[in-house]
Amino acid sequence: MPLLRPRLAPVVLAFLAAAVPRLAAQLPPLTAPKGLFRLELGGRFDNWDKLFFDGVKRDAAGDFARDPVDGTWLPALGEVEQRIRAITGVQASVSLELGKTSAHELVNIGTENIGAAYGLTRRLTLFGTIPIVRVRVQEVFSLDSTNATATFNPADPVFGTGDGTAQSGFFSQLQAALLTLDTKLQNGDYNANPQLLALAQTTLARGTALQAALLDFFATSTFIPLTGTSGAAAINGSIDSLRTRLATDLSIPGFTAAPVFPTDGPAHDALEGFATHPDGPIQAQPFEPPILRGIGDIEVGAAFLWLDHRPAQGLAVRSALQGTVRLRTGKLARPDGLFDLPTGDRQPDVQGDLVTDLRAGAMGARVTARYVLQLPGRQSRRLTPPDLPFAPATTLALVERDPGEIVEGALEPYLRIASHFSIVAGIRHWKKAIDKYRYAPNQEPIAGTTPAVLAIGSKTNGTVVSAALSFVHDGLRRDGTTGIPIDAILRGELVVGSGQGRVPVKQSVSLVLRLYRKIF
Repeated sequence: MPLLRPRLAPVVLAFLAAAVPRLAAQLPPLTAPKGLFRLELGGRFDNWDKLFFDGVKRDAAGDFARDPVDGTWLPALGEVEQRIRAITGVQASVSLELGKTSAHELVNIGTENIGAAYGLTRRLTLFGTIPIVRVRVQEVFSLDSTNATATFNPADPVFGTGDGTAQSGFFSQLQAALLTLDTKLQNGDYNANPQLLALAQTTLARGTALQAALLDFFATSTFIPLTGTSGAAAINGSIDSLRTRLATDLSIPGFTAAPVFPTDGPAHDALEGFATHPDGPIQAQPFEPPILRGIGDIEVGAAFLWLDHRPAQGLAVRSALQGTVRLRTGKLARPDGLFDLPTGDRQPDVQGDLVTDLRAGAMGARVTARYVLQLPGRQSRRLTPPDLPFAPATTLALVERDPGEIVEGALEPYLRIASHFSIVAGIRHWKKAIDKYRYAPNQEPIAGTTPAVLAIGSKTNGTVVSAALSFVHDGLRRDGTTGIPIDAILRGELVVGSGQGRVPVKQSVSLVLRLYRKIF
C-alpha cells in the first residue's frame, strides 16, 4: 500500500465533509462504538539530520566527525602508537593522526500503518496495528589529511600498495653492521678491553632486538608515521643511537641508511575503505546502508472508556484507559552497519495510557499520561561507546538489553472551526530511564570492554510540539438517526528540545483515516 501523503489530505477531508452531516468536531476517539469494526489506514513520515547530544544540537553523524583522527578515536591507530612506544621507549611525544573527518547524515523513515479495532461493548474496544516501515539513511563521510602525521603502510598486506621493498636498503645495511659486530666478537676483537667487550655484547643484543622489532613493524603495521613527524623521529632516534654506538664506539662504519617514511597523508576515502574492508579489523558494511523495508513492532491492545459524561450543555468529559502490548516483530540494525537504523525496537513493551478529553462549546483539550514498561530483549552488538563508532569486529557479543521505562505527558488543546473540523495544537514531554546491558548467557566476556558502554546516552528526555487538523463524525445525524462514524487527522510534529541523551531532531508528518462499519 503506498504511503498516504500530506498533499492528499485536503481531498480526503473534503470527501469526508461531503459524506456525513454536520456535528461538533473534536479529536478522534480511542474507543469504537459497540458492534462496529474500525479500519485504520495511516502514513507517517519522519526525517532528521540533527540530534540533541545532551542538550546540544549537532549533526546526526556527529560521532563520525573527529578532529583529529587519533588513537583515542580509532583503536587501530592507537595500537600502532603503542608499538612505536614499545620499540623506541619514547612515550609522550609519539602521536599518530590521520587528519580530520567530516560527516553528515539524513534519515528518512516512512511508516504505513494498517490497523483494526472492534467495539466489543459500549466501553471496551480491542485493537491492533501493523506498521510497515521503510528506512533510508543517506550519509556523507570524508577524511581531510592536510595535518596528518601518519598514513597507511605501503607494505601492509591488506591496506598497502603491495610495495614491500621500500625498507630493503635500510635493513640490508643494518644486517651487515650486526653481522660485522658479531664477527668481531667471535674473533675476540674487544677482549682486551672488558668495558668495550660488554658494550659490544649489549649493542649486539639491542641491535638484534631492534632489527626484529622494526622488521615486524614495517611488514605488518597498518599505519606508519609520515616523514618529519614525532613518530618518525622516535624510530629514527633509536636507530641513530645504535648507529652512533656502532660507528663511534665499536669502529663499525657503513651503517648510514634510514627507514623510508611516506610524505603524504591518506586519501579522502581511505578511512571508509579501512572500515569496510572484509579482511580489516573493523569489517563493517558499506557506509550508506541499503533501503530497509519490513514490518515494525506490531501493537495489540484494548481501550476501556471508564468515564463518559457528555451533557447537552456545559463541560463534557470522556476518559479512557488504554493498554498496549508491543511485539518483537521489528528488524534490528545490523551490528556491523555503522549507519544502520532498525524498523523497530524488537523487544516487548507494555504501555499504559490515561487519555482524558475535555470539551466545552467549540473548545476542548485532550490530556494524556503515559507509562511504558520496556521488557528485556537480546541483541548482537559491538561493545563500543557511541562516540567511538569504529568498533573492531572482535567486540561483537550477544547481550541482553533492558530498556529504561518511559514516562510521558501530553496536552492537545483544540478549537472547532467548522461543524466537523478542529484545529489542534499540542505539546508533549517525555523522560526515559537509562538502559541496562549485560552479557547473554554463555556469552564469553570481551577483553577491554563491557556491555555497559552501550547504555551511554540512553537516558533521554525531550519535548515535541505539534499542530493538527482533525475531522470527527460520530455517526449521529440531525434527524436523530445513527450512521457510520468516520474520523481523520493530519498532524505535523517537531522535536524542539532535549536536555539529556541522544535524541533525533525529528520533523514528522502523519495522516490517519479511520472508517467504521457494522459487521455483526
